[in-house]
Amino acid sequence: MKIQSKATNSQTIIAEDVAIDGNMILNGNVTIYGEIKGSVKTDGAIQLAKSGKIYGDVEATTIQINGYIEGDAFINGSAELLKGCELVGNLKYKILTIEDGAQFSGRCDIIVDE
Repeated sequence: MKIQSKATNSQTIIAEDVAIDGNMILNGNVTIYGEIKGSVKTDGAIQLAKSGKIYGDVEATTIQINGYIEGDAFINGSAELLKGCELVGNLKYKILTIEDGAQFSGRCDIIVDE
């Protein structure tokens, strides 16, 4: 199952009691309180709440992680790993901020503009 959104500058919210089994392709920002088993791809921002979980790869312009991700992350802007987060996978980013207490297991690669 693939969820696709066509609206630009939209704000999608995945509530805490929602579980999605499938890939998500969005335009705009998404805030995730629930669980996603599949990849999440957007041209906007991903905000993963403390209760949020993603089991799959993520691709976004920016990301703020406070929950759990098991998968690779390709972030074409800034990535913030907040103190309660856990990222198990590789991370590509342009700007990286890691707070004390954040857990990260994987490889980090910076994206360099040519």
